[in-house]
Amino acid sequence: MKCYFLGFILCYSFYTNAQVNQTIIALNRNDTISCFTSDSVQMKFPLSGGFNYVQAGKIDLNGDNVQDILLFDRSGDRLTPLIYTGTAGNPDYTFDFSLVYSFPKTKHFLVVKDFNCDGKSDLFTYENSGFKVYKNISTVSSGLQFELYTESLQSYFNPATLPIYCIPVDIPVVEDMDNDGDIDLMVFGILGTCVEYHKNTAMEELGRCDTLMLKLESDNWGVFTESFSTNDVVLNDSCDHPPGKYSANRHAGSSMLAFDSDGDGDKDLLLGDIAYRTMVKLTNGGTSTNALITNSLSPFPDNTTFVNLPIFPAAFYIDIDLDGKRDLLVSPNNEGGSENNQCIWYYHNDGLDNSPVFTFQKKTLFVEESYDFGEGAIPVFFDYNGDGKSDIVVGNYGYFQPAGTYKSQLALLENISTTESPKYKLVTEDFAGLGALSGNSLNYHPSFGDIDGDGDQDMLVGTSDGRIFHYTNNAALGNDANFVFTNPSFQNIDVGTFAAPQLVDVDLDGLLDLLIGSREGKINYYRNIGSANAMSLELITNALGGISSTSNGDPSGFSTPTLFRKNGITYIICGSQSGIFKLYGNVDGNLDGTFVLEDSLLLGDRNGERTSISLKDLDGDGLLDAVTGNYAGGICYYTGIFPNNINQTNTTSNHFTIFPNPGSTLNIESANEQINSISIIDMQGRVIMNENIGGKTHCSLSTQWIAQGMYFIMIQGKRNTISRSWIKN
Repeated sequence: MKCYFLGFILCYSFYTNAQVNQTIIALNRNDTISCFTSDSVQMKFPLSGGFNYVQAGKIDLNGDNVQDILLFDRSGDRLTPLIYTGTAGNPDYTFDFSLVYSFPKTKHFLVVKDFNCDGKSDLFTYENSGFKVYKNISTVSSGLQFELYTESLQSYFNPATLPIYCIPVDIPVVEDMDNDGDIDLMVFGILGTCVEYHKNTAMEELGRCDTLMLKLESDNWGVFTESFSTNDVVLNDSCDHPPGKYSANRHAGSSMLAFDSDGDGDKDLLLGDIAYRTMVKLTNGGTSTNALITNSLSPFPDNTTFVNLPIFPAAFYIDIDLDGKRDLLVSPNNEGGSENNQCIWYYHNDGLDNSPVFTFQKKTLFVEESYDFGEGAIPVFFDYNGDGKSDIVVGNYGYFQPAGTYKSQLALLENISTTESPKYKLVTEDFAGLGALSGNSLNYHPSFGDIDGDGDQDMLVGTSDGRIFHYTNNAALGNDANFVFTNPSFQNIDVGTFAAPQLVDVDLDGLLDLLIGSREGKINYYRNIGSANAMSLELITNALGGISSTSNGDPSGFSTPTLFRKNGITYIICGSQSGIFKLYGNVDGNLDGTFVLEDSLLLGDRNGERTSISLKDLDGDGLLDAVTGNYAGGICYYTGIFPNNINQTNTTSNHFTIFPNPGSTLNIESANEQINSISIIDMQGRVIMNENIGGKTHCSLSTQWIAQGMYFIMIQGKRNTISRSWIKN
């Protein structure tokens, strides 16, 4: 679990005394909520956030010497750690979000490979038209950890040593190509038609394989070229073309997988192309040290359902079921314009590890265990059946269609719990029939409120073209909502693009008003100057409170506002393109002024981009819970908790004692309860340490590697979970 604190934290003396000046919301990530498919099958990790364009690698995530799976999604550069809990040949995985914050930030591509022969998988990721490399320094005591190995991976090009060039849309090869024990690297060259082979000379020069000493061995590995306009390859073709021949037509992107497909001891190549549906297998008829591509095969595989994704497939050779033979995963590699639901194809290896026979299994590996609504999930709490329990309606940007278009819909998750703790079941992926609408509108963003004063909740739906669809609820009180399409352009409102509405009483006059976010990143405020029975909206401002969700020079902010009140005080949380949620105060009595940015909450920093949030006290404890969405198409759930003020020397509750505080070693004991796990969370909300205690009543954790400063300690006991502050000195 991960804990997040929204609020302004004021430190009077950082190491000796501190207090929480105002804690507005505290949210604890909760992936334990029971969720079910429409067929009543319980899902394994339904709230993991969804999948779109996935890359896969093997890594031991929890230090048990069993290889787990790390998934990287180009949609928001998201990581999904999946821990192997099955047996050999009988795969089973669990999701552990807390591990995400043990990884450095990675972007565009992520290759997981042990480059220094220590048995621990390292990370290769994109940086500045090349590679950044992180070394895995995990230990049993420290847990999962990485340190920067190089900001810019370089190679000897004779006569100069230069950074290796790689465009962000490519998937490079990081593999021992010549079977000498060290890791080599292959990329498409800067002209994009030939494959560069960068040989690691560590074994030759040092007699060991624990470093990267790369040199350009060949600018035309395999002696073939790839067309700049198709996925065709030309065998026995060199790169020695007249200067400038291809300079204006650089190949736009390719994915590569190197593996021994025929048991002859050398590496063959599987290619995906940015503009094509299928993959091409290139057979190496040469040797491991002198590659020569002698045959091409497409589509691939030819013995089973072949890879056929709408655009730009990428393949990954990893052992899914731990039977000792690597299998094949294939996923789209393009951000947008491709399959976003049936997007992880799984081929089981029925042959040998070095001579695989791939048999198609499914198109939804892992996706089927997660609530996934295509691209751009937008969840909103709403009691659709009047039973007093909050269900969830999920809008989306859209599901990819075979014709290359998108279809936007609303999904309905019913709260089927018989207790205060929620439990959800998918009822339909086309709630209120919006999937049948014609036209080009996408990105359906729902909001609910009694627009006509008849006592039930009507629905407004924001769209990608800036308009608002109006649906009237014609159901009798106490019955399931029955939404009838009323108007395609509610009150002729048009905010430009990507309208994100919220029906809410902004000015506390007892009438519902309308807030609308947009792609521009600002918030439009429409005041109700009519009545409860006849809403009439007037635009007050298109930049409420000076709020902007843009960042890093990106003009697209995709603001998604949520106004809420706590203890009679009004606040606004706004999701964004970057994934960061910003919390604003100083709203009451200041609707024509500038709001105060209380906090930038990184709830969405590792959950992807284009985020949104909905708040509701679901369990009646007086604390707001939350559900969030992101562009990968999934949702995440957070339980509201109450963080205590920071004013003790030894921090004690009715259940747990933390001492010394401040201190350099963290001691926790309980007189009456077993301790299951402990998380240390920094002031940015990142979990920097997560320990499974295993039911002890006392534990002592070494924190020598943790920097001095203030942290939050989340203690999960057998019966209680609490959060306390702690200062490392």
